[in-house]
Amino acid sequence: MQNPDFSIVFPVMNQADHIEKVIKSYHQALSKEKFSFELIAVVNCSKDKSYEICEKVSRKLSGVRSYELSGCGFGLGILHGLKKAKGKHLCWASSARTYPDELVMCLKQFLAHPEVIISGARKKRDKFLRSLGALIYDATIKLVFNIASSDINGIPKVFSRETYKELDLQFTDSMIDLELHEKAKKLSIPIVEVPIYKNIRHGGRSTSNLKTIFRLIKEVARYWLKTRLFSSLD
Repeated sequence: MQNPDFSIVFPVMNQADHIEKVIKSYHQALSKEKFSFELIAVVNCSKDKSYEICEKVSRKLSGVRSYELSGCGFGLGILHGLKKAKGKHLCWASSARTYPDELVMCLKQFLAHPEVIISGARKKRDKFLRSLGALIYDATIKLVFNIASSDINGIPKVFSRETYKELDLQFTDSMIDLELHEKAKKLSIPIVEVPIYKNIRHGGRSTSNLKTIFRLIKEVARYWLKTRLFSSLD
């Protein structure tokens, strides 16, 4: 079987109430646009039946695969999915908030400019705390790392397999997005931001709160120590 043009990876955590609908909506939208694709769901840190549901969908729909990991971490799920991906081009998305039409839009933007990294940039949040957290986080990143982005953690992110090999991503927590931005800057790989306006969760409850802001700041500090004192991004 020929490898697909796109591999779309999405971590899944406690999304049993809506993950089947999300996967089917991605599959339908991508098929309608005649994309050659595979969808890779990576379930980790879940306490519900998300994996069983993803497995059921993968048996019904061609081009859908699912994996379950015992460890936790947003980046852990992404890295596992990218490792398993067979596509010529790669993408990671949020199965909680990425909508099929905006996923399609980002893939099309990439095809028009395959030498760059496409990154979604959210223009609004559904809750005040999410907006505040994003503002604090992006301002901290700009101050500490001199990276100007309107949304460091914006998704979908789309890039070629060649770019993926150059980036050599390693971080298994939320810092995988910052790592991508830093390495892209060092490698002079342009990142083009695409406006994303839909940000309502497909279902379930948001885990973003004041603790999330402090957790991200702690992860930034740990990232700085690992990349500046104990190792190098090169």
